[in-house]
Amino acid sequence: MALTTTETTTDQIPAQSRQDPASTDTPEAQPAPSVSAWFRRHRNAPANLFNWILDWFLLNRHADYGLAVMRIASGTLLVGWLVFNLPIASRIWGPGSAYWDEYREILGYQWPLDILRDAGPGLFWAWYLIAIALAVAFVLGWRTRAVTPLLFIFYTAINAQNTPISDGGNYFIRIMLIYLIFADISRRWSLDSRRRRKKGLGETQTGTVLHNLALILVVGQLCLVYLEAGLYKVQGSLWQDGTAIYYPVQSEAYGVFPWLADLLTFSSWAVVLVTYFTVIVQIAFPFLLFHRVTRRIALVSILAMHLGIAVVMGLPFFSGIMASADAVLVSGATWVTIAAWGRARFSGLRARLGAKAPGKRSTTHGQHHPADSESVSV
Repeated sequence: MALTTTETTTDQIPAQSRQDPASTDTPEAQPAPSVSAWFRRHRNAPANLFNWILDWFLLNRHADYGLAVMRIASGTLLVGWLVFNLPIASRIWGPGSAYWDEYREILGYQWPLDILRDAGPGLFWAWYLIAIALAVAFVLGWRTRAVTPLLFIFYTAINAQNTPISDGGNYFIRIMLIYLIFADISRRWSLDSRRRRKKGLGETQTGTVLHNLALILVVGQLCLVYLEAGLYKVQGSLWQDGTAIYYPVQSEAYGVFPWLADLLTFSSWAVVLVTYFTVIVQIAFPFLLFHRVTRRIALVSILAMHLGIAVVMGLPFFSGIMASADAVLVSGATWVTIAAWGRARFSGLRARLGAKAPGKRSTTHGQHHPADSESVSV
């Protein structure tokens, strides 16, 4: 009698039945996190960071729209400041300011910034009018590579004649003009950009590096000013107890609109909130720039602070100069959107004014020109 045996190979056994019973209930062990593993995963981070920084400096000129807005806004303020002071310019900075000579000697301005110290009326007024012309060219963006350093020399030489009457805006724009010498501030919305397009002029890599470096210096100076001002304020007892804003707002030196000052200082809670808001915004400003959302909050808050200083305290030049530098932190897409909105509003206003104007009389008897159809239609 033959015995028949059924041989079962391991290939015929289902995989699930071949597993260890204990392994079905226990999850696979995960390796413990380690510092060495983290470094291995991120070993290329320094090289990637270096390449990103290199690309940022070399591939494009950043914040070109923001720098154009800064150029137009600050230049307009300089033109207004020089023109507004025309009637008293000779007494403040010209030959009539000789009583400040001892003070100027202490400051020690060197040539060419002290060129007006012994200047007569002819040289002074020629210098002053040239400074106005340079400021206008700066606004229009005409030959800015040459105009910007000349504007710095001419404007600073005027200020050097009587620095005690200068405010923070005068000092700040002088520092900014040094940085803007190396930036391409006429890449957008300027006569220089139109000339470059017509001639097909390109951009050099050296110019791109200098432009981006100047942008970093502008932003760094801006953050330093705000942070230093905030840290200096918190050392004072009036800022600590929340009453510091009350005194400059109510003083005769700064009070332009007494009724507005009384309205703002009527409530003690409002004074405390504005005081603490000013300090917090200035100290936090540099740290809020690292994220898009917090950067927008910082820019809106700092703009509100500058508007308050300009209107309530009567310092529009200082606030305008500072706010013009803040423009470099606004994205180019935002400035393009604002410009498009402004053009649309201007075109709509011009169209409405044209519609209200009386239609021109047609030269053809009994007919109307197509341009007059809107004005005569019922």
